[in-house]
Amino acid sequence: MELRQLRYFLSVAETEHLTQSADALFVTQSTLSHGLRQLETELGLPLFDRLGRGLKLSQAGMAFRSHAARALQELEAGRMALADMAGLQAGTLTLGVIPTFLTHLVPDAVAAFSADYPGVQVVVRELRGGPIEEQLIAGRLDVGISFHPAHRDEIEAEPLFDERLQLVVHAGHPLARRRSLRMRELAGVPLALLPQSFATRRMIDAAFAQAGVAPAVRVEMESVDALLQACRSGPLASIAAERAAAQAGPGMRAIALTEPATVRRAGVLWRRGASRSAAAREFVARLLPAVGAGAGAALSPPPAAAASPRRPAPPAPAPASRPTSAASAPRQPARR
Repeated sequence: MELRQLRYFLSVAETEHLTQSADALFVTQSTLSHGLRQLETELGLPLFDRLGRGLKLSQAGMAFRSHAARALQELEAGRMALADMAGLQAGTLTLGVIPTFLTHLVPDAVAAFSADYPGVQVVVRELRGGPIEEQLIAGRLDVGISFHPAHRDEIEAEPLFDERLQLVVHAGHPLARRRSLRMRELAGVPLALLPQSFATRRMIDAAFAQAGVAPAVRVEMESVDALLQACRSGPLASIAAERAAAQAGPGMRAIALTEPATVRRAGVLWRRGASRSAAAREFVARLLPAVGAGAGAALSPPPAAAASPRRPAPPAPAPASRPTSAASAPRQPARR
């Protein structure tokens, strides 16, 4: 019996689908299927009932599942204990990170950790929130950087930071001079957004539903950077978290969204009840300064003219020899 076979079994037990598990495990579907059959042959019982294209745990599979999970967890705990004894002179740290944080948060922490512990290999996997939790439970990740709170009871999440969702447009966009917008004011505005399979998109859709309007989605792409690039000209606007929006580049504007304001919370995810390796703890310690550094970044603000009109200060008294004319008196700004 091999460790990879146990990992294959636990993944398919979770997804009940060969294709999804093969993608999560970074193996081909045929390799995964062959490994499962080898395990079943060694155990002498079928672990799955084959139902069309899907798989369901058999009675034997349900009985074996908890034992396989505990075996992998114990082996992983032993590996981490040995790495800690070595004083972080060797070993591997495996991270699962959602795409936005991988681009705009994690690289600085990885660089700092690698400089301090050059003997430890750092492997970063770009994953969505669900697979991060699944791989933590299966023991394939040491730590995850995703959303707080976690969805699975087996995952423990620690809050990392909060960030608002903002509308992002180019400087020539009709909305670029606004400092804030109510969600209902986006009715009819052409939007470029993430697909609905992303948690951030579901938060955006919930905000639109609360405001009583439907988003006018014209473009969907799975990359936040690509979405913001598509909004550098033309009528498209996007909605992004403020850390991602801050990296959109010159000539772009970020506009606060209200009624409702939407805030997402990032978190550090651990497998509940499992020991935390020294490498993972040291990495998280270097993640916190990166969080603080990113908090100060911002897009160019809208021009001052976009602020709510204020009554101009009265002019200084003119010399008596040059009385002020009606033409030189300050005029009230037009109402918007």
